[in-house]
Amino acid sequence: MSRPRVLAACTTAIGDTMFCSPALIALGRRFEVDVLIHQNRRQLLVENPSLNRLYSYRNNPLARAYLAAVMNGRSYESLVVLHANDDLIKLMPRLRYERAVNIQGWQRPDLRLESLPRSTKVHTVDERLRMAQWAGAEILPQDRFMRMFLRPEENEFGERWLRKLGLHANQPRVGLVLGASAVFRRWPADRFGRVAAALSERGVQVINIGNSHELDLARRAEGAAGHSFARGYNLSLRLLAAVLSRLDLLISNDTGPLHLGQAVGTPVLGLFGPTDPVRVGPRGPRDRVLKVPPTCQPCLERGCQHPVCMEQLEVEAVLQAAYAMLNIPH
Repeated sequence: MSRPRVLAACTTAIGDTMFCSPALIALGRRFEVDVLIHQNRRQLLVENPSLNRLYSYRNNPLARAYLAAVMNGRSYESLVVLHANDDLIKLMPRLRYERAVNIQGWQRPDLRLESLPRSTKVHTVDERLRMAQWAGAEILPQDRFMRMFLRPEENEFGERWLRKLGLHANQPRVGLVLGASAVFRRWPADRFGRVAAALSERGVQVINIGNSHELDLARRAEGAAGHSFARGYNLSLRLLAAVLSRLDLLISNDTGPLHLGQAVGTPVLGLFGPTDPVRVGPRGPRDRVLKVPPTCQPCLERGCQHPVCMEQLEVEAVLQAAYAMLNIPH
């Protein structure tokens, strides 16, 4: 007997897609789950055994028309908008579903779309689990943790890739994520460099995780460290996940790789300033958060070009946390 069918939508950033993963797994235990996924994030979900079909989403009229044609004939008990921009509403009249839910405040009776209330004291993962529960999924204790699924050969390739850079498994390997899409979430690059230098003196192997747009950050970090270190730049999402899965620790700003590291089970040390770790921070049993309060009220957020609050986080605090997580005496 076929199971009822649900369509889930998560069409935004890397971190937001990972925040959706527990809800998708919960839905998959009861329903046949199709997913609308941003075309550039599809790699994050391709091996998830809880999912049936992935439909790549792009925000333009021709792409929406094509997607509606491809999905014609697929009907759903529920549409669960786990996270999306409001352009998704333009596609919804062309989809076949009985009811829909979101948590972004969209109330559209004409689209049979309701919105659940939000709370600033609830983790984003738990908000999305509430929507899965609304659709009829049973929520289990393990559903509070994000998951990304890698094939064994992908893990092995990540290991070989690190070894080619000279980072071997006989010594601790730590990744540093210097960047973030918004300046106000970045810890100063020179302080990352000082952390890298101190870790290297203790025999720790360091790799900088990022992309080619962050070369200036890498140069500043290496200048402060007094030497260069390995770089993992412009990796595909699946290779990035495989590399992260082989690290002993990831030290990161609040950005996509931080959440991806959690999803593959790597211990993470999250550095937070204006953003709230209660809402978006790591919460695995081996994870830690260092948080400094915002210095400006109200926070300028994306308008901020000089995050004074992040400068309040001292190098020594990050080092002490890293040493403890790596079981290095200090």
